[in-house]
Amino acid sequence: MSQENVDKVRDFIDAYNRRDFDAAIESFDPEIDFVLPAHQSADSGRGADHVIRFFEGLDETFDEVRLLPQEFVDGGDRVATRLRHHAQGKGSGLALDEELYHQVTTFRSGRIVRIEYFADWNAALEAAGLPE
Repeated sequence: MSQENVDKVRDFIDAYNRRDFDAAIESFDPEIDFVLPAHQSADSGRGADHVIRFFEGLDETFDEVRLLPQEFVDGGDRVATRLRHHAQGKGSGLALDEELYHQVTTFRSGRIVRIEYFADWNAALEAAGLPE
């Protein structure tokens, strides 16, 4: 079952990168918790519609936003994903190409019920209950 969860995370990221937000949320629980780090907690929320609005907001600020998975760590009902972020600022031209946040995706009954982001990879592994 856990490889299936890794595949669902990979599918979510691939769909996000294509800007196919309907496909991206296909495995989401309707009441998914979307949790960003404390300094960006105002953007955290609940529900697939909230997540889509957040994605659309990013597209208003950046061109070419892409999440580039560096590593998937299978923790059964949790998957930690080491991410590299690539983006180009609209208007400013500011280029972003770094490991900004890493995600921990939590599953229940085959559905994504929580996505939480961490600035530190070891903190993400710890939150997923995985060895650092």
